[in-house]
Amino acid sequence: MLYKSFCFDPEMLQNLKLKAMEDGVLKRCTTFEALSGFVWRARTKALGFQPNQRTKLLFAVDGRSRFNPPLPKGYFGNGIVLTNSLCRAGELLDNPLSYAVGLVQEAVNMVTDDYMRSAIDYFEVTRARPSLSSTLLITTWSRLSFHTSDFGWGEPTLSGPVALPEKEVILFLSHGKERKSINVLMGLPASAMNIFEELVHF
Repeated sequence: MLYKSFCFDPEMLQNLKLKAMEDGVLKRCTTFEALSGFVWRARTKALGFQPNQRTKLLFAVDGRSRFNPPLPKGYFGNGIVLTNSLCRAGELLDNPLSYAVGLVQEAVNMVTDDYMRSAIDYFEVTRARPSLSSTLLITTWSRLSFHTSDFGWGEPTLSGPVALPEKEVILFLSHGKERKSINVLMGLPASAMNIFEELVHF
């Protein structure tokens, strides 16, 4: 496995969003949706998935605002749930970027009060971890304020984990003085990493 990080600056992120909307299928998309759709497609292509092979994208959604009735004011606990998109690699790669981004949007939108409660019940009963077979799990730390931590010698220049927990995990980290760039930290076999690197330079 080869581990690398790829920096997407504000201009690249804006271009990704425009590319995701250029065919008119999507009216809008967030930076997270565009970057996730792009990375999912590029990683699937780099790993050489067969057209009929199923590929899954997993990511966490903040469900705190989706509970009905709402969580108590001042609630300080965790309120995230995993959601997913599933399709065949051929569908993901043969369609434009808007298709992948649309799947990400659908996964976000399916997180409702019922979904949150069902996920909590399921986890309480099974304690099961999701299968990571043919899966990409995106974890985003881009909004966490690690850059404000000061342990006595000033703000950090860079922050992130020492290692990724699984080979299927990709991490989005904020980057730069103004935190407007996103570092994508990931691991792939060396041959796949070379292909991914070419796809990033769009």
